[in-house]
Amino acid sequence: MIAEERAIYESRSRQRRDEIVELHRRGLKGYEIARELSVSAGLVSIRLKEAREAGMDLTRYAADRS
Repeated sequence: MIAEERAIYESRSRQRRDEIVELHRRGLKGYEIARELSVSAGLVSIRLKEAREAGMDLTRYAADRS
């Protein structure tokens, strides 16, 4: 078994965090995000915490009332 390069891992991790943040902004709950991305709810929680600590805006979008 060969480990993937660190740069590839970090890039994939950032991409996953960005996906999680986007789904959170759309109003999905943690368990819904986890189900959508086929990851654990714990991972979603960790990535959202990391995003907050990095200063990312996690404000949810206003729901369309059309």
